[in-house]
Amino acid sequence: MRALPILAATLALGLAAAERPRLVVVISVDQFSAELMQTYGPELTGGLARLRREGVFFTEAYHDHGFTETGPGHSVLLSGRFPAHTGIVENRWYDRASDRFVYCVEDAGARALEATGQASSSNLRFLGEGLGDWLQAQVPGGRAFAVSGKDRAAILMAGRKPTGVFWFAGTSGFTTSSAYAARLPEWLVRFDDGLKTRFATRSWLWAKEPATPEGRVATWTFPGQVVRNGALPRLVQGAGMPLDKTFEARFRKSPFLDEVTLEAAEALLEGEHLGRGPATDLLAVSFSATDYIGHSYGTLGTEMRDQLHRLDRTVGRLLDDVRRRDPQAWVVLSADHGGMDLPEALAESGFPTHRVATGPFFEALRADLKAAFKVQADLVREGADPNTVYLRDAAVKAAGLDRKALVARIQTWLRSRPEVADAFTAEELLATDPAAAGSPRDSSLRVLLRRSFQPERSGDVLVVFKPWTVFGVPPTDWPTGHGTPYAYDRRVPLIFWGPWKGGERPEPVRTVDLAPTLARELGLRPGPVDGKVLDLQPPR
Repeated sequence: MRALPILAATLALGLAAAERPRLVVVISVDQFSAELMQTYGPELTGGLARLRREGVFFTEAYHDHGFTETGPGHSVLLSGRFPAHTGIVENRWYDRASDRFVYCVEDAGARALEATGQASSSNLRFLGEGLGDWLQAQVPGGRAFAVSGKDRAAILMAGRKPTGVFWFAGTSGFTTSSAYAARLPEWLVRFDDGLKTRFATRSWLWAKEPATPEGRVATWTFPGQVVRNGALPRLVQGAGMPLDKTFEARFRKSPFLDEVTLEAAEALLEGEHLGRGPATDLLAVSFSATDYIGHSYGTLGTEMRDQLHRLDRTVGRLLDDVRRRDPQAWVVLSADHGGMDLPEALAESGFPTHRVATGPFFEALRADLKAAFKVQADLVREGADPNTVYLRDAAVKAAGLDRKALVARIQTWLRSRPEVADAFTAEELLATDPAAAGSPRDSSLRVLLRRSFQPERSGDVLVVFKPWTVFGVPPTDWPTGHGTPYAYDRRVPLIFWGPWKGGERPEPVRTVDLAPTLARELGLRPGPVDGKVLDLQPPR
């Protein structure tokens, strides 16, 4: 793999140590596209509005990689590296050594603390380091924490050796992994006890906020499921209802997930005395509810509109908490990826949408290969999504097939499909320079997929579907999603709120620029990064 440009000790460092803030907070809003900020931002009056009004707001910020999923996006934000280098190429990928698909933060050698039935998670599969690691290594007493509604969001923003990392574990409250600690801190035990009591005794009803304008109301019927969009109020949980997996699923796709994540962040701020010591503390907070709501109800219905009004209030409360602890605190806001509305809704507005059922798609590919090579064996491995094709190496070898000819046939078949924009082989991607050059608005599909490609983890053929394509059909799958290399998934807000003069900045930038920019402003030397330092002062 060709090395990308390295930003190291040659950086012109920014603030002196004595001028560093005592607290830096980096907020990621899961599935928060720049389009959502543009669409609903003018209605907002709370924390999102304040950041937009007072911060340095890069309106053309892009994730500059191809597979825009939660794991890859969060691995980028505080590392400054493309997924090709963080190793988090997708949320899940096929692990050839263990002959199975693995989750990006799974760790069989760890266990979730005080969270019965929860999967074990850590940063075992994350490569490299992040802002929290640079801070702790270079600032005596510096600390780095992360908290989120999702394990992968917290873990992948926390870096290699965080001081603490915590995530929502359903009815158990918030947890961490034995990879990070032997036991939960006392402040979190107390918080979880209170949260579990509320789960058992309180009714959680999601009713539209009075300030939220009405959104779209519509119904779409799928085999086995009716998707209603705009159907507030929704009962998330009634007092005395079973606290089972169905409760957790309902809770996650409601604004209440962000509210309890905020409360956990506040408990962390107080319990760990963040911003009260002589050194700088870093806190990464990822709010996850927007992603679950977007997947479930789309981006233009009452649910999403109300979620953003509630998130606006939640972020405002966090800003107030942070500035009370350190009046000079800095806050940065971005997102791991964007998202699209339900394809059925977009089709009604004239968009050329596609809904691809993963199983039948792979079955058609298998049938073509069997006919072309006159074999009965399955030659490809079916993943969660059809954007990555892995060969079944043992079957290919047993059939005596030429691997290069097989890959070429797969690529040709994919390119013939009406819903496919292009397909690239691993060999082609390895021969592609992944270095950032030119405007991220114009990055080619091949370069974007190269930045999502890691030869040990990625497939033998990577596929780009046409815009406005969603994988899967409810009720088995989400009604809509993300993950594409198009602007609606790649373009996200990027706002720096601190000592800099605020204002909108229209020049295209990359999310890999966030970490080296914060490092420079904090007077830190970053490790290898793929981004560049942004000038946070107004252009001359």
